[in-house]
Amino acid sequence: MEFVGFQHSFPAYLILLIWLSCIALIWRSYSKNKKLGAKEKVGLTLLRCFSITILFLLLLNPIFFSSDLKKSPQNVMILLDSSESMNLIKGEYKGASTYRNVLKKLQQLEPQLNVEWYQFGNFLRPSSRIDSLDLTDSDSRLTQAIQQVQTLKEDFQGVLLVTDGIHKSTIDASIEAELTGLPFYVIAMGDTNGVQDVSIVDVQRNSLGYLNTTHEFLVSVQADGYVHKRVILSMRDAMGNILDTTILFISSNDERILHPFRVTLKETGLQSFNFTIEELENEWTLMNNELRSSVQVVDDQIDVVHIANQVHPDIRMIRDIMATNPQIRLHTLTLQQNGQFLESDLNSEIEADVIIIHGEPWVDVLDLKEKAGFDLLSKPLVYLHIPSPVDRRLLNSSAWEPMYPWFSNSVGRFQLNNEAFEDESASFVSSWTSNEHPLLADVPKLTGTTPTLSGILNSQLPMHDAILNARYFADQENYPTIQVKQYNSNRMVLVSHWNWYLFYQSLRILQRDYVDQLFSNIIYWVNSNPNEDNVQINTTRTTYSVNESVEFNATLLNDSGQPENDASVEILIYQDAAPKSSEYQVEGMDNQLTAYTESEKSNNQSELRFNIQLTPSGFGEYTGIIDIDEEGIFSYSAIVRKNGVEMHRSSAQFIIQQSNDEFVVTRRDNELLGRISSQTGGILVEFNELEELESSMRTNGLFETVDLLIEEYFYPIRQVFWFIIVFILLGIEWFARKWYGLL
Repeated sequence: MEFVGFQHSFPAYLILLIWLSCIALIWRSYSKNKKLGAKEKVGLTLLRCFSITILFLLLLNPIFFSSDLKKSPQNVMILLDSSESMNLIKGEYKGASTYRNVLKKLQQLEPQLNVEWYQFGNFLRPSSRIDSLDLTDSDSRLTQAIQQVQTLKEDFQGVLLVTDGIHKSTIDASIEAELTGLPFYVIAMGDTNGVQDVSIVDVQRNSLGYLNTTHEFLVSVQADGYVHKRVILSMRDAMGNILDTTILFISSNDERILHPFRVTLKETGLQSFNFTIEELENEWTLMNNELRSSVQVVDDQIDVVHIANQVHPDIRMIRDIMATNPQIRLHTLTLQQNGQFLESDLNSEIEADVIIIHGEPWVDVLDLKEKAGFDLLSKPLVYLHIPSPVDRRLLNSSAWEPMYPWFSNSVGRFQLNNEAFEDESASFVSSWTSNEHPLLADVPKLTGTTPTLSGILNSQLPMHDAILNARYFADQENYPTIQVKQYNSNRMVLVSHWNWYLFYQSLRILQRDYVDQLFSNIIYWVNSNPNEDNVQINTTRTTYSVNESVEFNATLLNDSGQPENDASVEILIYQDAAPKSSEYQVEGMDNQLTAYTESEKSNNQSELRFNIQLTPSGFGEYTGIIDIDEEGIFSYSAIVRKNGVEMHRSSAQFIIQQSNDEFVVTRRDNELLGRISSQTGGILVEFNELEELESSMRTNGLFETVDLLIEEYFYPIRQVFWFIIVFILLGIEWFARKWYGLL
């Protein structure tokens, strides 16, 4: 053991001076005593000096270092698959019984190896009690587990992988295993024999639907061992009523069949649908013959009134984009030069959510208000400029400002490309922390040459923000193409360029997708409430399996767009009534369910089950996790408070259900397990061939001891022993003083 030094912040001369002063004071206190002899004085002085010296040394925090080279067994990680497929009884594999036998044999390796046990399924976690391994995880995330091994690879010399290789990831787990640089010794569990089975593998659908529209479900059915048989596939509602039935013909021994179901959504809220296959003769299991799916049905279609003032291909393009969007209900009006609408059957009951004025208007805005029957300036407005072929001065109202100057500005040709909206001259709305405005969210990035736009040479308007720029051909300068403004609870979008139809008619799908997404985003953005954009609270997914943690995320911004870190975010979780929780079990919803009215109504009728407080993580972000081990539909209310005052409240839903993913594919993936072992220098053995595994590990030198350098720092101040010595010395001194009558 070597002395390293002292760990303190006091000057050495000061400590030495204090220590010498204490020694001198102790000697002086005993030297003047005339009752004691010289030996007694020296003895008592030394007892107290030793005590004080030890205390001073401990306060200086001395550090000692020792290193020793020892022989140690090698470190091995054992990865155990805890998914439901490991519990299936099939062929020679007897499920949990076989699994326990394998674990008992692996435990016999512990005297020869330093073993750390982990299990994976829905996630990777340490496993301290092997006997209590619970094979209930609804997913087998093999690839993610191996990826996490990479972060721990420095601590291990090998990995024992116990799995059947059945997982859904599209990433090749063998490549991830090879990247760890560790040998994988794979114990193949399960069975490779085929079975007679028919299963519903997946139901593809849009998780968001709209009231009184037709919704399509694409059901995927897997049939094994039933060639030339017929399968009856049915679709039922939450009450068990049959909505549709079809007969599928199986033409091959191993076949995947896709069948569409269409249903009209007649109620708002979370609508659950059950897809079932009738039992076939000698079917191996019925656990995968049923699958539930759901659609969040909302009645928040956006009523868009499109008022066209010109004849131009852009008019047709915008109307096509709006008419084919299921979230938009389009109403078209065409204003003629005489100031009359072309449509003779103008619907006076139109409730406009968004107004689009397309082309330089023929009439004053106040006259247009009278003709249309609603106040244009009180609605979210999108103005798309197309110049009038007639030189006129009909527009005298200041209500058309700030775009009034556009009606007489010069026109030029522009190029819209990557450089245009990456240029520093483009400005974004200051209240958004992202480097991309919501108008450009999910809009594909343009590459190569793009069609030429025509536009006016205008500068950025006062109180407006330029969201997208285009490059003028003449001087290569950027000019605003799309500008936005927020006022009160409304928004306005001004588009000063036209000929967008050239993108829409392009042979390149990228350019067609560009205008489709861009103009759809414009409608979504102007229709939304500006006051709600600063608060985003949701779950990471809307569907969770039992045994998975439900994770909440929140992002809060204040009125100036800065992160809000001092708020309180509380989540109140309610479970729907018993009939609903047993009937409504859905699978695979990817978009957040945000049915505020329905959720609040459900919350009022349901029992409060859980509540959590989200924890701030900085930059206006808050997170929280809760485990709910029961099935059902859960509604939650998110309440944001600051300084005890409620600032925001919103509601949404999520679902917890049993998953049949682990019962769709039951055949062990020997090919994958073989690649994992061979590409990493390990070996693949069957669950009943563990003797071969031990032999291979011994051949590869895994049972040989390795030299382990053990380094240790010793801090005396952390040891109670030294304080006991001080108490003993002071105790002896006290008894001696008592003996000599000094007390």
